[in-house]
Amino acid sequence: MIHMRIGVISMTDVNNKVDVRGDGSVILYQRLKFGSKTEISDIFHMRIRIPLSASKGYFRGSTGESNQGRATQVALNKFDELYNKVKGGGTLLGKSFKDLFNEWKVHYPKVSNESLPQYIEWSINRIGNYPYAFFVDEKGNPKVDTITPQDFEEYFIYRKNNSVKKGVPYAPSNNTIRKECTLLGQMFSYAFEKGYLPKELKVSRPSPEKDSRRPSFTKDEWRKLTTGMRRRVKDGWGAHKRDRFILNQYVLILANCGVRLGELRNIKWSDVRRETYDDDGANTVRLIILVKGKTGIREVVCNKGTEVFFERLYDNRKEELNAHPSPDTFVFCHQDGTPIKTMRKAFDSLLDDLDLKQNSMGKNRTLYSLRHMYATFRLSEEVSPYLLAKQMGTSVEMLEKHYGQVVNRLVATQITKTRSRQTVRVTEKVYPF
Repeated sequence: MIHMRIGVISMTDVNNKVDVRGDGSVILYQRLKFGSKTEISDIFHMRIRIPLSASKGYFRGSTGESNQGRATQVALNKFDELYNKVKGGGTLLGKSFKDLFNEWKVHYPKVSNESLPQYIEWSINRIGNYPYAFFVDEKGNPKVDTITPQDFEEYFIYRKNNSVKKGVPYAPSNNTIRKECTLLGQMFSYAFEKGYLPKELKVSRPSPEKDSRRPSFTKDEWRKLTTGMRRRVKDGWGAHKRDRFILNQYVLILANCGVRLGELRNIKWSDVRRETYDDDGANTVRLIILVKGKTGIREVVCNKGTEVFFERLYDNRKEELNAHPSPDTFVFCHQDGTPIKTMRKAFDSLLDDLDLKQNSMGKNRTLYSLRHMYATFRLSEEVSPYLLAKQMGTSVEMLEKHYGQVVNRLVATQITKTRSRQTVRVTEKVYPF
């Protein structure tokens, strides 16, 4: 039996080296006995390189023989086997799906464009859930160089028929599966770079949903939502009142800057500042927030009037602490100062209470619908798709895909232009932002 190891041979570990073929392709050698610094093992090991352009790396393993002649024959037989495998389209460094995933999840955080750990963890978990279960458990953990496009077609069916959410079976959308396939594509690109695949494997993806429009709010629905939020805050008491107040400001800010949920939740008071712009000869003040999201760090310009919502949060926190909030503390936090991780349930309850949970097409609204509403309103007011994409940390292609017809003409100040009624600020207070 041949005991295999794949990797780079350490020359300090080599004794009695023999170049069997005279070209460095098959090397026999003996190693030090385990735990010894001087005593050499009798068993010969082999290092094999396949002299073909498609081959990468070295195969390492034990011949299991102490006789050099027999060890030589074992090594030559293994060379012929691997040569034919590579020539036939296989790889020298065979890697199972399980081993590839375990290697990739260590590699991915080092090269990912995502800046926040939770996004990286989310991506890894996406592959470690249903794709892992399919290829490892259902398909028997195949070598990655044996996986074919047909396997991905089978995965689509498996995903549709075996998905569970909160203990209830459901069929995920094609768009959800496409996101998983994008991550799989990145993992298989890594496999090719490492020599585990003889050529790049194109990961098949299901067709996108015909209707990719995302649920938003109309202007009338938005007025209903804001009116309902104010009423609920007024009717609340104790911790309920505080939670509703925080949610109210969170919703208003989301709708007026278009950032992602996690981006807004993670901001601190040091990330908030005011700047003055020259707007057609007039000095205009805008609030700037520094967000750290899946596309990196960027500055976001908020709609006029958004400073009022931050001022409310600041005053509320100042009253709770009986002191000014520290710059390095979270804007959205519990009373003890710990960051609020999610407001999903509170927002769902609000939508249910106001009968706004579903849009006219029967799609459920979520907090993300506020980001979609922001995009829709901005585009309808002729904001440049390019500038809007920069503002939202996305691409023009995504805007065109999800929000339809866009325009090409805009000046820089239009990113905060609105036709809707603005919040009027009347205060003499001074804030650190």
